[in-house]
Amino acid sequence: MINHVQRKNGQLLERQASGIEGLDALLHGGFPVGRTTLIAGEPGTGKTIFSLQYLLTGLKLGQSVVYISIDEKPHHILMDADALGWDLRPYMENGQLKIIDVTKYFSSHEMGVQPEVEGQRVIDDILRYVRESGAQRLAIDPIAPVIFNPAQDSGVIVEYIRGLVFALEENVNCTTLITSYVPVGSNKLSLHGVEEFVASGIIVLKLCQNQQGKTIRTIAIRKMRGTRIELSQYSCEILPDRGLVLRQAL
Repeated sequence: MINHVQRKNGQLLERQASGIEGLDALLHGGFPVGRTTLIAGEPGTGKTIFSLQYLLTGLKLGQSVVYISIDEKPHHILMDADALGWDLRPYMENGQLKIIDVTKYFSSHEMGVQPEVEGQRVIDDILRYVRESGAQRLAIDPIAPVIFNPAQDSGVIVEYIRGLVFALEENVNCTTLITSYVPVGSNKLSLHGVEEFVASGIIVLKLCQNQQGKTIRTIAIRKMRGTRIELSQYSCEILPDRGLVLRQAL
């Protein structure tokens, strides 16, 4: 089920609702269907909550969704959702939600040795998960560990991420969110500095101080292809049951 449609150059652009209160109005309906959006932010800014909220919105609309968990085990994801008042278990039981644990690819570090992982195998497996479930929404949280050998040449990393994103956009009709760490205090949009170049959209989450010296959360749309956006920063907060909620422009 696609919620929103925007007309541009005589063509219909389908949109998936983000589920983030106040954000879809800024996106003219939501995320472009079949494209990939990068959610970038420092630790603690709400990237995982954003991803879960996006997927939960799809679940409530009757869609099938897939969560690729790289840093956490599935039961931890369920506990995080519980803390917000979101019970995801019924959706897992009826098959709408699949939480895929791919830590097995990346967790065999011993004595500082990087595990040997075939990059194309990871891409193929992710595509298989999406196809088999018929998922309309996908979240990969976070994208950095999928780059299985960060010490390799940056050109190889670029091609690997491009291959993953293009494979998703060309082979499955799935609207994808990928999250990325931003080093604390950095102006970068991703850990490796390449993820943002292949994503169709970029949303940046930050922690900053307001005029009263209080630390607040903010959200800003940096890029969204096919969408006229305002380069404004908005305050936001995380609330029980509602998750991330936009407040006011700063």
